[in-house]
Amino acid sequence: MRRRRQRAIRFATFALVLATVSTQTSDATNDRTGARFAAPGSFIWVGRHRIHLNCSGEGSPTVIFDSGLGGSSLDWVRVQPRVASFTRACSYDRAGYGWSDPGPRPRDSANISSELESLLGNASVPAPYVLVGHSFGGFNVRLYSHNHPEQVAGLVLVDSSHEDQFRRFEEAGVGSTAPRHGTFIIRNGLQIPDGLPNDVAHIAQLFAIRRSSMTAFRSELQHLRRSAKQIRNASWLPDIPIVVISHRVDGTITSSTEAKRAEIWMDMQSDLARRALRGKHVISATDDHYIQLSQPQLIVDSIRDVIERSRQLR
Repeated sequence: MRRRRQRAIRFATFALVLATVSTQTSDATNDRTGARFAAPGSFIWVGRHRIHLNCSGEGSPTVIFDSGLGGSSLDWVRVQPRVASFTRACSYDRAGYGWSDPGPRPRDSANISSELESLLGNASVPAPYVLVGHSFGGFNVRLYSHNHPEQVAGLVLVDSSHEDQFRRFEEAGVGSTAPRHGTFIIRNGLQIPDGLPNDVAHIAQLFAIRRSSMTAFRSELQHLRRSAKQIRNASWLPDIPIVVISHRVDGTITSSTEAKRAEIWMDMQSDLARRALRGKHVISATDDHYIQLSQPQLIVDSIRDVIERSRQLR
């Protein structure tokens, strides 16, 4: 009995040491990543944590980019410089991602859009804004536009999540809540999208294995239905120029389940465009969920279209 107790104590001590080393390693990874690669933007205090905001270019309205689940400001590396050539463009890292500090939970759209409001105000980024939201980011920018319609000149929704996706996928028996090429957790971190330049992909991979990124992702995913409900309660789209951009359906799909999912996803994308008085629905030439990386010029052209139409309404 005494030997068993001693073995148990040794095992518990070893486990505690291992856990401590793992935590220290994770924290060290966080520190090294941020220190090794200088943030391209600035750090803005939002409550008790800092958010990384990267702005470039000049002009109005200001274009604000919000990424999908697990994404960061790096997702817009192929789009932002082109937009900055004709107006002000700002990307940011939601709390826990990229260069930003971890933020309070839950990480749902209500809290995220509130943080975005504080971020833009504290950074003195002037309205009006054209908000560009990819996937889950579409929830966030839609809620922001509902809460602050006087600040928003237009929306670009890039393969945006839809508040009915849970119900519709489940009723059809196809299970998934996202398109085929969505982000997901893997054993050693978050999967980063294809299409990032090699140097940027290296940084994104280091960020993807950070504990803060995994924690933020899990919280956003855990509260995705809550975010959908928040959007449903504010389901109308404002009378502003809106472009909904969707990935095309892969013509090589042979699975009936995949085909049904693709059909439902496209119908929900069309619904977003139909719901807006000034909405357009554009289908990309790629079947990649990350259209901003695989077909960046389409995003740029859609932003320019929204800006030009918004100016005509002034």
